[in-house]
Amino acid sequence: MRPAAVSRGVTQIAIAATLASAFLGMSVSSAHAARAQTCDASAYTLAVQSLNGPAGTDLAIRITATIPDCALPDSLSDVRAAVSAYKGHGARQLEFTDVPSPAGAASVHLGRLVRHQRVAATITFGPQIVLSGETVTLLRPDLVLEKARAPKQILTGRAFSVRLTIRQRTPDLRASALVTLTTNGTVLASVPFQIAPRKRIRLTAPVTLPTSGRTLIDVAIVAADPGETTTANNTRRAIVEVTDFQVVPSSVLVPNLAGYGAQFNNHVYASISRDAGVTEDNVKIMEQAVRALHPQFSRIFFNLNELTDPDRMLSFVRTVLLAQTAGTTINITWQGGRFDTASGTVQKFANVLIDLVKNRGVTRLRWVTLQNEPNSTKLTPAQVETEYRQLDPYIQSIRGQVRFMGGDLVRENQETWFAYMATHMSDLLDAYSIHVFWDYWDTQKLQDRLTEVRAIVDALPPAEQKPLYVAEYGVRGLRTFNGAPAGDPGVWVDGTPIAQTNVAAFQQAWFDILSARLGYQGTSKWDAYFGRYDKGIQAYYMIGDPAQGWPLFPLYNFMHLATTTVKRGWKVVGVDEVAGTTGLLSAYVSPKREETLLGLDTAGAQLNTVSTTQITYSIGGLPPSRKLRLAIWNQAGDGLDGPTTTVNSDAAGVATIAVPQNGVFVLTTLRLA
Repeated sequence: MRPAAVSRGVTQIAIAATLASAFLGMSVSSAHAARAQTCDASAYTLAVQSLNGPAGTDLAIRITATIPDCALPDSLSDVRAAVSAYKGHGARQLEFTDVPSPAGAASVHLGRLVRHQRVAATITFGPQIVLSGETVTLLRPDLVLEKARAPKQILTGRAFSVRLTIRQRTPDLRASALVTLTTNGTVLASVPFQIAPRKRIRLTAPVTLPTSGRTLIDVAIVAADPGETTTANNTRRAIVEVTDFQVVPSSVLVPNLAGYGAQFNNHVYASISRDAGVTEDNVKIMEQAVRALHPQFSRIFFNLNELTDPDRMLSFVRTVLLAQTAGTTINITWQGGRFDTASGTVQKFANVLIDLVKNRGVTRLRWVTLQNEPNSTKLTPAQVETEYRQLDPYIQSIRGQVRFMGGDLVRENQETWFAYMATHMSDLLDAYSIHVFWDYWDTQKLQDRLTEVRAIVDALPPAEQKPLYVAEYGVRGLRTFNGAPAGDPGVWVDGTPIAQTNVAAFQQAWFDILSARLGYQGTSKWDAYFGRYDKGIQAYYMIGDPAQGWPLFPLYNFMHLATTTVKRGWKVVGVDEVAGTTGLLSAYVSPKREETLLGLDTAGAQLNTVSTTQITYSIGGLPPSRKLRLAIWNQAGDGLDGPTTTVNSDAAGVATIAVPQNGVFVLTTLRLA
């Protein structure tokens, strides 16, 4: 039987039975029944391809069984190829014997043929089973991996896509193949594809890299069918920097940061503090330290007693002027007590505020708050609203500079107060504030207070949402030590006042970083320096007792590092991170594109001495190929700021640093002194 016509070089022919049904004396149906039980030529089909490449022409042979029980030949006893003459290329007869054919597939080399030269093949195997087929010579495919593009940087364990461009250069054959992506011999992805002649396709390969570091991805086209002309153009490489953190400048969390600071004790110049050791001579040490701190957002109490006690009023005014010269944004809070027009306290307080702005040049007074922690008193939200509305008309002459901040709330019943302020005082208030204190062994509260208030405000109607501030925060320790009262805020396990420990400083740094990540505008620590508010003693300060020379405690050093590298008015932008990490970073960007990162490992929150554990931070999304300055607070376990070193980001904007587990780092484009 003559083979059927060839279609693009591939012919698949069902071979007729070697004996006619008439000779057997059977009908067609009975002949089919007989064939169903016999593995003769009728049980097989043959496909042949004549494939031309630089090394010559190969005849590809594939035998398949049409009856499942018929075995495919492992060897072909005879292969005959009749090459037809074509355009000056002569005819040839070739014969091959004992050709291996595992799973029915075989190949014989025909020498050099030209494209479209016809080949007729006769294949013999088994007990004289003969199959025939015909094909024309076509060019092998040539698959080219033109592009393999991956992101320059990605988070550890975060899925991403490698974009691939593949071209089939030759004109004759459709090809199928796999593109594989590997790193260090490990297969990351394998994508099958088919491609038509002289076409280009684009694929994406999903990849996840489980380990941080610079990763080389080898991309290759393999297992092409038919086999290719060459595999020299089948490979590409992609380099991906895999990091644990990634700065996301497009995600703006705070458009205009108020910054970090601390409460200024309004009685530091009054007799109550002079009796505790403050003098006109030694207070200059404290003032110098405060100005060197460069605080950015600070709160000052105004106490009812100031209205009747000239000594305390003078101390209050001097405190405000200290804050003005220190450069901090000032919030003045009416601390408590009767506040209404009937008693005259509203008018008197208004006169104090106006005098500060108009007569004393206090240009940094931006906020006024009425009542300290009102939701812990008998005051109602409605009463506090009345106080704000009574004060408002008396300070209209400075309202262009001074705005109202409402709240100063502790945890108790805070949802009710936020709801009331949003519903009834949205026209008055320009910001909300809270207070947060926690025991050093209960850092969950540190996190919960910030996140729960963020959620409360985010759930308010958009028009009633306001910027969030923390007007007081601090760490408390053990209230007793060796059976004796330990004072406020308590002590560390060895009896050290908690405010003087690295643990307290570290946790308050954690608080500041987390507050930025959650979109808080600013924080004011309780409090900045030694002084007496009243007869009680509250030793939360970071500049100590004048009897000891106004010593600087560990938190002062961290805050100084933060306020000299993060500036008021910068944006807080997002930081993406690996799920489950104990690392925490906040990122800040200036209008001139300067950048600073603050970071720590929250697992170091209970370590008060030197840590031998070094934490590696791999950070992406930084300015590429940029010289950065690195400084680490508590690098030596001494609560001090360590020396500044230089770190270079690579072309992908990645930098890797190592920091002690209880250290807090600053990585910045700014020059550090």
